[in-house]
Amino acid sequence: MQNRRLDRKRSLLHVAQKYVVSAFVAVSFVAYALHERHNNVDAVGSTPPPQPTRSAEISPTRLVVTSVPVLPTVVLPTVTPPVIAVAPNTAPIRPTAASSAPPPTATKPPATPTAAANKNAIYKDGLFKGKIADAFFGPLQVSVLINNGKIADVQFIDYPHDRRTSVRINNQANPRLQSEAIQKQSAQVNIISGATLTSRAFVESLQTALDSAKMK
Repeated sequence: MQNRRLDRKRSLLHVAQKYVVSAFVAVSFVAYALHERHNNVDAVGSTPPPQPTRSAEISPTRLVVTSVPVLPTVVLPTVTPPVIAVAPNTAPIRPTAASSAPPPTATKPPATPTAAANKNAIYKDGLFKGKIADAFFGPLQVSVLINNGKIADVQFIDYPHDRRTSVRINNQANPRLQSEAIQKQSAQVNIISGATLTSRAFVESLQTALDSAKMK
């Protein structure tokens, strides 16, 4: 029983607190509203009354002209620029560097060797054929080319080539004979072993060609 009474008192006390808080909030709100209203009334009462505006009256038959003071005119002195006399250009026109350059001279071709330069030459220039020599297995003939009094080249016109052995031997011996004749500038070449007949026929034909090319 005591617990129930205590719970009832507590509930009543709690309800009373709610009412008290609600009343305090309502009173505060009313007081705030009255305070704001009083301030608004004071602000409205303190504003000065509007003054009547004066409308500008314009007379249709009278025009008032206000005189404007005239400022004195300031005359600035005019400055005349000095006149500079320019002397006429009497200097003669000189040609430019490109026009004054001398014309290119034609290059002269190198002088060809004269006969006096080749006075010590043994052979005269040209192509000379030797006689046909017998190489046993066939004829052999060469020609010699003389340039500036010297043997420039030796060519085989004919050589033994009917047999395979002859072709094989001559293919090896002929280039050696040609090279040695040009190197020695003479028909006195060495006899190649294994190509004795070809070597002798080569010497015979080349010597007759050189005899034809000798200076008389």
